[in-house]
Amino acid sequence: MRERVLKAAAEWSWVPPDARDVVTDDYRAIVYGGRGPTVQWSSTDRPLDEVIAEVRELGQPVRWWVDDRTRPANTGEVLQGKGFREVEVVEVLAHELPGGLSGRLDVPDDVVVRPALDAASIESAAQVDSEVFGWPPPSRNELDHEIAAAARGERSPLRFVAEIDGEIVGAAGYTLLGDVVGLWGAAVLEKARGRGAYRALIAARCEAALTAGANLALVSARTATSAPTLQRIGFVAYGTKRCYQL
Repeated sequence: MRERVLKAAAEWSWVPPDARDVVTDDYRAIVYGGRGPTVQWSSTDRPLDEVIAEVRELGQPVRWWVDDRTRPANTGEVLQGKGFREVEVVEVLAHELPGGLSGRLDVPDDVVVRPALDAASIESAAQVDSEVFGWPPPSRNELDHEIAAAARGERSPLRFVAEIDGEIVGAAGYTLLGDVVGLWGAAVLEKARGRGAYRALIAARCEAALTAGANLALVSARTATSAPTLQRIGFVAYGTKRCYQL
């Protein structure tokens, strides 16, 4: 199970329509428009200095994810020696589906979760993401691609929104990866926290994924925030990923 989870986590990457996906024998880097490259995985026998220099030529800033599968094993230390600093730590968590999640989630009746299938819902979900995570909202190009994909009937990747009293107070997404579903971007507005929206988003996505044929839910969760919550409801940790930024 551990190898299956870590392999799926390493291969799961979102490539926006205005990004460039650079895949070599030594690494995979997604070059986001205006944000520089993010190394999703790296495994190399070449001198690491050469690989770092090659990635830096793709743009700035550089972000680099390191986990138990990264080679050489001291990649994190080498990156720090080159001026990179650790900016994020996440746990790779997984839960078999259905696996009894529903009984542990205790979702309140006043929280309604639905797929974001129209422009207004997709844009509201993006606004929630931006407010909660503190990052710039998606570009108009990204939003238009997402809206068009939903209109065509594409259901992965897909956002969900959580409503209380008719107001969108939370958002999250999922990506179907064969028989694995990757859960991402769960965010709840501060004024609505503690009312079950986060748990409702987990339940709705897992139920939808099970219907779509997935049997394993996967999430990379921040160690200081969502990871403890997910572990309390039965998700199991299979490893840690660290992100370094130059």
